[in-house]
Amino acid sequence: MSNIILILLWLTPDKIKPEIREKVAYAGAVYSADSVNYIIKSLYETYLFVDTVVVYGPDLNQIGDLIINALRGICNEALRIPCEYVKELGVYVVDLRWKSEEKLREAVYRLYRPRDTPARPRRALTLFTPERRLPYLGAHVIYDTDVDVLRLKAIDYVLTYGVETPDVWYNVLILQRAPRGSYAAATCDLIKDWPCGLDKAAVLITTPAYITKEDVAKAKALVKDIPQSTTYDPHGNFYIGDRLYHYSPEGTLLRVLEISDVTMKREAAKLLPDHAFYLGGEYAAMRLLKDKYVQDRWRAETPPE
Repeated sequence: MSNIILILLWLTPDKIKPEIREKVAYAGAVYSADSVNYIIKSLYETYLFVDTVVVYGPDLNQIGDLIINALRGICNEALRIPCEYVKELGVYVVDLRWKSEEKLREAVYRLYRPRDTPARPRRALTLFTPERRLPYLGAHVIYDTDVDVLRLKAIDYVLTYGVETPDVWYNVLILQRAPRGSYAAATCDLIKDWPCGLDKAAVLITTPAYITKEDVAKAKALVKDIPQSTTYDPHGNFYIGDRLYHYSPEGTLLRVLEISDVTMKREAAKLLPDHAFYLGGEYAAMRLLKDKYVQDRWRAETPPE
């Protein structure tokens, strides 16, 4: 077995020449920093004779530093394994992000030295399930035409992104239940005071929306199963073709835009979180796949990581 595994950032193995792939024990694409946990797990459980990891490809979402540092024994927030396993891993890591395929070929051929003995003892690893929050101070729009689902979305948002004080978790939110209409502004205890004026207004600006510490357990129970919603983003929907086509939720073509980094960033900033992430992912896929890209269809053809 080869002593090298090849980690490809936003590239699938078929994009690498066979003569390079034949020299490595494994080559696989990764799209998130969380993938480093599975890499380390496989190094301890399967690829015991691997002592070198080459990280190659375009680091489009800037996850490379977390992956490379973890493989070099530096514990960080991407890890879901005990730090001791990371410090004792002992692999040589080669950073070839954004480099040419010729640089990759040179490195792989130079470092290819199959071993007669394992590089580390076999150890079974169990990944722990994280429960982390990412506080966010800025105002954000949350939209749903179903007021009950809108409340659950708001609760879930505060539990996930809320700022914690000794008494409450809170965020400044703009809660919208209709595409147009009157608005109100008020504080809102999402557990005790709902609908906080949304029974009379289309939009509620909450300064802040909050959950008291005594109600956090109740709030978590409420959002354990948020009903599926078919509500469209009030900002409309996009089709990526030769240009960026912007449609209303009803299907009327609103604008036709040139596709560029500036355009995509500007339009994504106007969208609800899920829609913004979707548009960013489609744009990244379009840049990578070029003339092979077809919106949405590529997802079924690319294995998830």
